[in-house]
Amino acid sequence: MPNSLLCWKDISVSFPTLDSSATSAPIPFPDGSIQENEFLWIDGVSGTGKSTLMHLIKGIIPRYIFAQVKGEFTYQGRDILQSYPEELDQKTVYVFQNPYSQMVTPRAKEELIFGMENYQFPSPKIETEARLWAEKFRLTSLLEQKTYTLSGGQCQRLVLASSLACSPRILLFDEPTAFMDPEAKKDFYELLASLKGKFTIIVIDHNVPELSALCDKKIHWPSTATEVARPFPTLPACQNFRLDCQNVSFAYPGKSIFQHMDFTAASPKIISIVGENGCGKTTFFKLLSRMLSPQEAKIDFFLNDQKLPSKKCFEAMSIIYQNSEAQFYFDTVREELSFKATELELVMQLATLMGLEKTLDRSPYMLSEGQKRRLSILIAIAQAKPLILYDEPTYGQDEKNIKLITQLMLALKVANRLQIMITHDRLWAQKISDEIYELRGQKLVRL
Repeated sequence: MPNSLLCWKDISVSFPTLDSSATSAPIPFPDGSIQENEFLWIDGVSGTGKSTLMHLIKGIIPRYIFAQVKGEFTYQGRDILQSYPEELDQKTVYVFQNPYSQMVTPRAKEELIFGMENYQFPSPKIETEARLWAEKFRLTSLLEQKTYTLSGGQCQRLVLASSLACSPRILLFDEPTAFMDPEAKKDFYELLASLKGKFTIIVIDHNVPELSALCDKKIHWPSTATEVARPFPTLPACQNFRLDCQNVSFAYPGKSIFQHMDFTAASPKIISIVGENGCGKTTFFKLLSRMLSPQEAKIDFFLNDQKLPSKKCFEAMSIIYQNSEAQFYFDTVREELSFKATELELVMQLATLMGLEKTLDRSPYMLSEGQKRRLSILIAIAQAKPLILYDEPTYGQDEKNIKLITQLMLALKVANRLQIMITHDRLWAQKISDEIYELRGQKLVRL
């Protein structure tokens, strides 16, 4: 389109496979363009190439990720596939779908100023911008914390603040509120509204009501796959399971998380835990899995009313971490699914149902974030444990895949699993959960 800031036409992208002489099937892009200071919203099915578009704009492909790209892609009329302009890189910030993959420093304040230091901002400007964006994203009290102690939502706010502090002109946001609680999400969309018309903005997101009111134009990314209705397989049943937490107390240095908290749950149930970012939801999972030791507590697991020895408790559970990549160990999706799978044929059936059958020989790290999340869920349930802990199970998912995850969790409930999930999607939690708890006042309060 004439006078477009960015314009792409007839684009297709292929990635290398394990066979060095072959590439994956090309991913076709719908044609599109954006004018300066325009707001573009992109939605569509997970795994269809939306994030790949962002990688092309930022120059990640092909400078850092090798891919074969065909078609036309221009910035102010210049072909960026032949020669990527340094000017475009400096003007563009890209907030990744997974905030953990974008953090590079040990402390929050260092992360906030990292980009500004790299662009050689004067020291007074760095201090001024750091204070401004820390206040906007409610980060001031977190600046001295180590980044690995932050919750997913806090990490997402920190990455957003660090990116916007660099005074960019083009903003690329990939699922920017996926880990945020409702209040932080509301704040972010209000910020976007204030930025509209002042920056060129491209957002990939599934939050329809908020973005419908903000965007100047929308591109729906079509799926090239043919949808075929398949029956959901019957899953093998587990033994009766119960967990009993009594008088749980835990604190990080300078911050108490739990005080004398009690919690009991038994299979077959789906239980949701909600609460604001940083209140301790993921910490609770770490206590259940013995990754952290409470200062004071009694946490017992029971199989068929027989108490498990403490050393055997971890063997009774599977955990889906907030950061999907924390569960990957192998070179291919097939190897990830095969490792410790109790019924491999069943797991492969589920992979097909979850839209992963064409990714089996790809690296798990090369999948879209939505695909990574579905893979991490399948890795966890492949081991047929009676307790499953999910930290944000619908992160990065479109409506179709949320329905598939819902089906899977309901099938696991029929198979006598106890499933406990952390989520910010309260409407979905109300539809699927037997019980919902909110973490507030250093205790789990049933709603």
